[in-house]
Amino acid sequence: MTAELAGAERIFFTEVGPRDGLQNLDRDLTTTQKLDLVKGALEAGASQVEATSFVSPEWVPKLADAEAVMAGLVADLPHSDLDRIRVLVPNRRGLERALRAGARRVIVNLGVTEAFNQRNLNRSVAETVTEIGQMAQEAVRAECVWDASLSVAFGCPFEGRVEPTRVVELAAELVAQGAREVSIADTIGVADPEQVRQLVELAAAQVPLSWLSLHLHDTRAMGLANALAGYRAGIRRFEGSVGGIGGCPFAPRSTGNVCSEDLLHLLWRVGAEIDVDLAEMCSLAQGLAKTLGCDLPGRLYRAGVWQPETAQSPA
Repeated sequence: MTAELAGAERIFFTEVGPRDGLQNLDRDLTTTQKLDLVKGALEAGASQVEATSFVSPEWVPKLADAEAVMAGLVADLPHSDLDRIRVLVPNRRGLERALRAGARRVIVNLGVTEAFNQRNLNRSVAETVTEIGQMAQEAVRAECVWDASLSVAFGCPFEGRVEPTRVVELAAELVAQGAREVSIADTIGVADPEQVRQLVELAAAQVPLSWLSLHLHDTRAMGLANALAGYRAGIRRFEGSVGGIGGCPFAPRSTGNVCSEDLLHLLWRVGAEIDVDLAEMCSLAQGLAKTLGCDLPGRLYRAGVWQPETAQSPA
């Protein structure tokens, strides 16, 4: 049984490192290295992996090989694993490219504030909502599942505080248009646990919580606390980046996606059911650290999962 259909405590986890994690790195990874990262996350048990973005290479040059990445996945993965691959599409042109490349699940993006949406997508919120409606129809015709992400849902680098009612309003509109999942993103890492709890409880009145996901950043060391608040409020879908790499190139100082293995370890320790093998995710982070030639922000891959039965007494 998949995490999407399982019990109330089971986590549906999306690994976003190959897309969100790599887009802001100081160095480039080869297409082969990206494919290895995607396949490693699948093998570790991630419910799905966000493999790349069909954004203009001029905007995000780190992901200029989106077609090549998808070609490698289509060639190498069985049908069931291809269903676990998701790609970001910023506009209709990106969707067309993704569909030609064989994508079966895509995610569109909408900035909650006008300033961020203009910076990120070069258009107003209303214009983007209209385009998403058109993209939704195209995706349905192509038998492609589509999700949506709401950026700067807790705070905007250009407009400051974001009203939670606005976030819920947009989430409900996207669900009404047919989004399978709506990801609520703390793009610049300014949320606190109480904000997360309040937003989730407010959203629950209009959108089934089973359709909502949390995409958190650990920019200010609040990512795991916020994840716990979301879990206790009823969220069972989470996104993370292996080793904690990543950030948004269109939001100043927005470093640090919440680390996948640290997040999953936390959820497991508080009683959630996870399908991801933590040891395998730690190995994946270790391999990525070696490839990049530096320590990653994550903690668990360096410390390991504590096994009380193997702890040694002090000398």
